[in-house]
Amino acid sequence: MPRAGDSALIIPVPSAAPLLARVAEAFPAAVREGDVGHVTMLYPFTTTTPEELAAVAAGLEPIDVVLDRVVREPGFVALTADALAPLTAQVRRHWSEIVPYGGKFGPAPEAHLTLAMGVTEQEGDAIAGMASPVPARLDQLWLLAYTDTWQITARCPFGG
Repeated sequence: MPRAGDSALIIPVPSAAPLLARVAEAFPAAVREGDVGHVTMLYPFTTTTPEELAAVAAGLEPIDVVLDRVVREPGFVALTADALAPLTAQVRRHWSEIVPYGGKFGPAPEAHLTLAMGVTEQEGDAIAGMASPVPARLDQLWLLAYTDTWQITARCPFGG
């Protein structure tokens, strides 16, 4: 669970909104309210200047991916794609001192689009069965800050 003062670096995936809406309709507690889809690059994040974030984003090429591989862990369902790996490595290299998720999932967990968290195995199986490929154009980095909800504090387009 995020704490006040936490931040996250994400890539928005608005094309995931219909799938997340279907999951939320069937399992309301599985999807965070207001989440229309994103791939987390780094969480918890660190402080950075808007100029540094914009410079990193400007050095990235927009990419088209299809998130089509289901990831299942206890209580968790996500979609990912091998095509995310180079982009993830490029972004994370700029903040190599940050271990994603505080190391909870190893030193370099796969970037992914979360479909559900905090679900039972039966719910997770049903949600995995609902999953369908999500084509996405990844072309922005967003910085989020958490107080009592997540707020977008910066939107930086890829420069490619």
